[in-house]
Amino acid sequence: MPVKRTYAHFGDACRAANALDLVGDRWALIVVRELLLGPRRFADLQETVRGITPAVLTDRLRSLQQAGIVEQVTLADLPRTRAYAATEWGRGLEPVLGALGRWYSAGPDPSTSGGMTPDATVLAMRAMAPPAPGDLPATALRLYDARRPDPPLRDYHLAAVDRALDIRPGVAANPVATVTSESTTWNEVLFGSRPLADAERDGTVHVDGDRNTVERVVRLYVEASELDECRARKRPSAPGSVFPRSERSARSGTRRRPR
Repeated sequence: MPVKRTYAHFGDACRAANALDLVGDRWALIVVRELLLGPRRFADLQETVRGITPAVLTDRLRSLQQAGIVEQVTLADLPRTRAYAATEWGRGLEPVLGALGRWYSAGPDPSTSGGMTPDATVLAMRAMAPPAPGDLPATALRLYDARRPDPPLRDYHLAAVDRALDIRPGVAANPVATVTSESTTWNEVLFGSRPLADAERDGTVHVDGDRNTVERVVRLYVEASELDECRARKRPSAPGSVFPRSERSARSGTRRRPR
């Protein structure tokens, strides 16, 4: 196997370049993304990191462990099962991923294709979390990825904390509403391209409990997205573009998808 040449090897002392030596390989950041909100087994990562082979996943996990970004753990409910989790330092990559998503969303063509895993959707919610009124009660969120065979449900909860929307993994305590949704559909509802009522009609989103609270959460994200678009239209178009930003967004067929 050839020796990997790094930016540091070539004498580049830039810390961004040295960071890319650790997470710049294809799929490395995607593996980290799927470990930021909790541990995953190797088989889970094979399902959620789309397109990766077992050999490449093994290599990326080894490299990330050697760098101190990922560590092996045992699951509390399955003590003999080996899993992987982001270290405390590795979890510091969450705002990096969020910044990359916002950078892409502000580009000349922010459209994307494919789907979103549950954790990717929740990380996008956290990255784009709008201010929230203090009286917004707790809501449970249960997401699944319809691209997986017999997909498991992933539990999250959200509520207003210090007038900010706080979204975390885990089961909610006494939620006023529960949203069960396909993860890509929920991403589309929140970021403005699909009305909640339409998703409910086709069965990809189901709301139990206080629907008004769920509508308030959706409205917070949609209004924040519209505000971002308004600000973007006031900025100059990207150099070399023949379309103004507003027309480019319309042509892309989507408002923004942070990841």
